[in-house]
Amino acid sequence: MITIGLTGGIGSGKSFVAERFAAMGVPCYNCDERAKLLYDNDDIKRLVTDRYGAEAYTDGKLNRQFLASRIFADKAELEWIDSIIHPAVRNDFAAWRNNQTTDIVVVESAILFEGGLEKLCNTVVAVVAPIEVRIARVMRRDGATREQVAQRIANQRNDDYFRTHANHVIVNDGSAEIDTEIKKIIENQRNAVTAKA
Repeated sequence: MITIGLTGGIGSGKSFVAERFAAMGVPCYNCDERAKLLYDNDDIKRLVTDRYGAEAYTDGKLNRQFLASRIFADKAELEWIDSIIHPAVRNDFAAWRNNQTTDIVVVESAILFEGGLEKLCNTVVAVVAPIEVRIARVMRRDGATREQVAQRIANQRNDDYFRTHANHVIVNDGSAEIDTEIKKIIENQRNAVTAKA
């Protein structure tokens, strides 16, 4: 099965591009949404609770604010939690992919490379956008201040990284013909598989 990795920084418009893939009949796996659910898995819950105490969960659900306060100020703690959740997401994605009936799927993740998911992909598509567009999008979406959004962007990979490491780049600034670009990517991947057969 052809697997397209979809990545990019906050506010770049990854989710919009994933929606366009889905509208063309390509199922999309959202790593961020699935990771939130996986934190409630019994094995992960036990590991997190053993390390951070009962306060890590409230009414059986992850206390995100509490966990964020523990891991984002301490690189070692962030690395530990990543070592737990990244393999769980990879395994969950692999199981999800095996249940799909299409010839092509998309895996969407802001941390595709950090999580090692690019190794499961035939190609990687990065979504980029001008910094001011990204800031405005996230401010609208999250009700955050400009300073808060700028700080979040500063803590992530920049667009140059994505441009260098991806096979395809979609500029999502409101002017690009995104559907046309997506159709080309799908067609190219299918043609590459046919050529190898």
